[in-house]
Amino acid sequence: MDVADAVLLAAAGVITGAINAVAGGGSMVSFPALMATGLSPLSANVTNLIATLPGYLSAAATSREELTGQRARVRALAVAAGLGAIVGTTLLLVGPEGTFKALAPWLVLLACGLLAAQPFVSRWIARVQHHTAPTRLVVTVGIASIYGGYFGAGLGIVLLAALGLTLEEPLPKLNAIKQVLSLTVAIVSAIAVALFGPVSWLGVVLVGAGTLVGGRVGVHAARRLPDHVLRGLVIALGVTVAIVLLIRN
Repeated sequence: MDVADAVLLAAAGVITGAINAVAGGGSMVSFPALMATGLSPLSANVTNLIATLPGYLSAAATSREELTGQRARVRALAVAAGLGAIVGTTLLLVGPEGTFKALAPWLVLLACGLLAAQPFVSRWIARVQHHTAPTRLVVTVGIASIYGGYFGAGLGIVLLAALGLTLEEPLPKLNAIKQVLSLTVAIVSAIAVALFGPVSWLGVVLVGAGTLVGGRVGVHAARRLPDHVLRGLVIALGVTVAIVLLIRN
């Protein structure tokens, strides 16, 4: 990795941290940046799973106030998220690399679709009539976390929709729970791929450091853009990455 690659990854980490703090979908920046340095789709994915962990940790740490009184609920959902992440990450690591390579462009497009749907999901959650259904919610969170352990991009939007379907809580509290569940999936996946995956540790350091900076400082710059503009730019990048992956396949 040369100096230009290192600068690219550090910058991508800052942007990823900022986007995740503002709109979500930051992996659509860090994932292609890692591939641009020469990593395979699988290696870029497992590296990204670890590199984005500091950003999730920072986001969860800032949500403690909204999590007051929800310890038992969060604990049960975190167990489901952890189990789902184990399944998803196992599928990623034991499956043929060619399978992930073939699925990668479609997973990117799915993540782009989820990001595009995010404002509609948020508005729907704000007005839907909620019904508490813990068992259904636990199962849904577990299934969503399988996807998160396998790929990760767009997981937060899936979790937010699942929470909004079943919990009668204001959006800030749902978002706080989502942050903890995303962190749980990230930790489980990071441990597994660190032990058994083709991780680029230099990529982890560069992108991970960038996400910390982006989460704290870069968010101020990102907020100068309207949400729909920022979201559109990320979706356009993701679609471009998917097209490139399809051509390479």
